[in-house]
Amino acid sequence: MVFESILYAGTGQKAEKSEPAYFQDLRLDYLMGILERSVKEYAVQTHYYTLPATRDLIRYRHEVFRDLSQPALYECVRGFCRNMQKSRRASGLAGESGEALQAAGCHLEAAAYYWKGLLSLAQGLEDGNPASEGIRSLREYLEEHIAQLRQNGFEEALRMAERCLSQIRFHFVADGENITIEEITEETADQGGESIWQRNYLQELAELLSLDTGEENDIQGIFPNTLEPSYLELTMIQIQRKSNPDILKGIRGFHQSFPQFYSDKILRFEEEVPFYISFLEFKKNTEKLGYFLNEPQVSGDHRFCGEGVYDLALVWKHAGRDYTIVPNDFSYPERPSFFAVTGPNQGGKTTFARSVAQAVYLSLMGLYVNADTFQLPWFQGIATHFEMEEKLQSNSGKLKDEIDRLAPMLHQHRKRQFIVLNELFTTATTHDALIMGRKVMQYFLMRECCGIYVTHIQELAEETESIVSLVAQVEPGGENKRTYRILPGKAQGYGYSDSLVEQFSLRYEDLMRRLE
Repeated sequence: MVFESILYAGTGQKAEKSEPAYFQDLRLDYLMGILERSVKEYAVQTHYYTLPATRDLIRYRHEVFRDLSQPALYECVRGFCRNMQKSRRASGLAGESGEALQAAGCHLEAAAYYWKGLLSLAQGLEDGNPASEGIRSLREYLEEHIAQLRQNGFEEALRMAERCLSQIRFHFVADGENITIEEITEETADQGGESIWQRNYLQELAELLSLDTGEENDIQGIFPNTLEPSYLELTMIQIQRKSNPDILKGIRGFHQSFPQFYSDKILRFEEEVPFYISFLEFKKNTEKLGYFLNEPQVSGDHRFCGEGVYDLALVWKHAGRDYTIVPNDFSYPERPSFFAVTGPNQGGKTTFARSVAQAVYLSLMGLYVNADTFQLPWFQGIATHFEMEEKLQSNSGKLKDEIDRLAPMLHQHRKRQFIVLNELFTTATTHDALIMGRKVMQYFLMRECCGIYVTHIQELAEETESIVSLVAQVEPGGENKRTYRILPGKAQGYGYSDSLVEQFSLRYEDLMRRLE
C-alpha cells in the first residue's frame, strides 16, 4: 500500500470544517474540550467532525490504534511531533526574518530538527515492528524519503553547514559598563585552561546582568525580538564577515541548495497523528477515573447490541466526585428498529439515549467506545433531535421550532442512519404528538434506520416488529428511588412526578407555608 494518510488512508476523504449538528445533543462538544488538552498545538477538532466514509477505514484506524498503544511506538511518534514543531517554528522565523544570515540560520535549524525527527521516527518504527497497514506503509515511505534526501546530498550539506556554525565562537568580557566581544579562534582555543564549552557562560552572563535564565538557560532581554537582530548580534555578524567569510557562505549555501525540504506527506502525517494521540491520552485519563473504553465491532450484518454502556460526558462532568455512573445493556432485533423509551421523570432515559449514541459515534469514528462490549452495523451517519428550551426572542412557538429542527433530518433522504429523538412534540396535544411521532418513526424505519425515541407518550411504545419498548426502572415499592436501569418491558404510563414533588417539597401546602 502506498502511504497517503494515517487517518483517511487512500480514500481521498478530507476533514469537515463545521461541527456536526448532533455534537451538542450528545455533549461531544464538551468532550472535545477535554480531548484537545494534550495536543493544544494542533487543530484536531475537524478530524473529530468527520466520520470515515467506509467500513474499511474504521478497521484501518483500529489497527493503527493497536500499534500506537505500544508505549515505545507511542513515545516515538510524540517525539517526532515535538521535533516537527521546533522545525516548523524555525522555518517560520526563516521566512519572516529580514536579515539574510539570520534567515539562513533559522532555515538550517529547521532542517536539523526535521532530519532528526525523520531519523528517530524511522528507527522507532523499525524497532516497534508495527502490524497495521497504516504504520507499515508510513515506514516504507519514510525509508524512501530519507534515502532520496541522502541521494540529493541533504545529509552531507546539513553536516557541513552545522560544522560551519559550530566554528562561530565568541568570548564576552564585561568590564564596568563595557562588554568586549572577542572571537575565539583555533589558536586562542588551544592556549590551555578551561574549555569554553565546559563553562556555562550563559549562566555567568545572566548572573552578571541579573537576568532571568528560565527553565532552559534562555537569557531573557538580551535578544528581545527574534526577528530583529540586536546590536550585539549584528556586531558578531560583522566580525564574522571580516574574519571568516567562508563560514557564513557555508551556512547560507545550505539555504540556497535546499530552499524546500519538507515532504507534503510527512507534514500531513504530523497534522493527522495528534488525532490518535489525543484519544489515547483521553482513554488513559478516563480509565484513571474507573471507566474503560474498549474496541467495538462494526459488522456487516444487522447485529446491534452493547453491554455496560455509560454516558462518557457524565463521567467527566463528575470527575473527582463521589458519583457512580450506572451502565446499561441493550440489544436490537436483527432488523431496522426503534427503541421507544418511557418511564419516570429523571429516571435516566435521556442519559441512556445519549450514551448509546456516543458509543455509535465513537464506533463509526474508528475509536474505542464507552462500553464493555459493543457491536453495531455500518451506519452512514447520525442524526439527533433533543428537547430544547423555547426561545423567548422567537416569534414562533416551541412546536414550530421543533419542526424546523426536524425538517433537515427528514429532507436528507439518507438511509441507514442512527437516529435519536428525545421528548419530541411535547407542546402538542397527546393525540397530535402520537400521530406525528409514529409518522416520524415510520419515515426513518422505511430508510432502514435504527434509533431511540425517548417519550412520555405510552402509546408510542406499543411494540411491533420494529418497535421495542424499554422502561426506566424504579426500586420496587419505592417510587422515589430511581435505579437508572433501562430494561425491556411494557410501558406503564407513569411519570412518577408526585414523588419528585414530594422529594423537593413542592406540594401546595409546602409552597403556601413558604409564602406565609
